Amino acid sequence: MSKPIIEWSSRAKKDVEKIYFHLREKNSAATSQKIIAEISSGPEVIIFPEQYQYDDYVTDCRRIIIMNYKILYRVENEIISIVSVFDSRNNPLKMSS
Repeated sequence: MSKPIIEWSSRAKKDVEKIYFHLREKNSAATSQKIIAEISSGPEVIIFPEQYQYDDYVTDCRRIIIMNYKILYRVENEIISIVSVFDSRNNPLKMSS
């Protein structure tokens, strides 16, 4: 079985950028970069597309949880599409689409 292809949406990339700048308000650049690196490498551990469970709120997405951050992804033709990344301490119902 080959490793699935992972694609990041523009929204997910922007989400990670926003998280980085938010982290920088309270942390050093090194600490912030370390957290971002963990988030960014999270999807790399996917061995098969259905590995993670469906999210409770965005029910058409699966979720990976890294520290306090949730990575939402969809599986489309064996391609993992990273849809969004956000702080799971936020109310998901208030997240904009």
